[in-house]
Amino acid sequence: MKIRTDFVTNSSSSSFIIARKPKMNDKQKDAILRFVEKELLGKKILGPDSTEEEINKIFEEEWEFHGKDTQEKVRAALKAGKVVYSDWVSFEETEYYYADLFEEVWRIMEENGDGDFEGIETDLSY
Repeated sequence: MKIRTDFVTNSSSSSFIIARKPKMNDKQKDAILRFVEKELLGKKILGPDSTEEEINKIFEEEWEFHGKDTQEKVRAALKAGKVVYSDWVSFEETEYYYADLFEEVWRIMEENGDGDFEGIETDLSY
C-alpha cells in the first residue's frame, strides 16, 4: 500500500509501473479479449431467435425507461442478425472498479505470458 507523505489534494489518481515486451503474445490477446467481452460488453439479453414475447418482456421489465427509438434500433439489430447485450455501470463505485480493471488486465497479461510481462508497482490503492 502506498502512503502519501507529501501534500495531499483531492486527486483520485495512483501511479503504476509495469514492464512488458512491445507486443502481446496470442495467448495474452485471447485472454484480454475474453475479459473485455465478459466485463465491458454487457450480458446477452436478446438474440435474432428471440420471440416477440421475450422482446416485449425485456422492453417492459428491463428497459421500461427506454423510448420507441431505442426499441426500433434493438429490433433492427435483431433483424440484422445481431445479439443485443446490456448491463450497467455504477458511477458511485467507478473509481474502485476502474482500478480493479487495470489490476485484472495485468493479472491476465502475467498469467498468459512467458515472462514477457511483469507488474513492478501495481498497487493502485492510496
